[in-house]
Amino acid sequence: MKIREIKVREHIESPRKTSKFRSKAIPKPQLVLTGHWLKEAGIESGNTVRIQVLQDRLVITS
Repeated sequence: MKIREIKVREHIESPRKTSKFRSKAIPKPQLVLTGHWLKEAGIESGNTVRIQVLQDRLVITS
């Protein structure tokens, strides 16, 4: 099993344009997973994956 390192990006959604929702956008952490290693792990394009959130760990299964 190879260990992969992925940088966590910051994602900022555009605020809504209606006056009711004119709040400032809040940045959120974002992970983008790309690479042939996903296919090697059995994750194909269009598949649904499950993500289990644990303390300091994400477990992704297909």
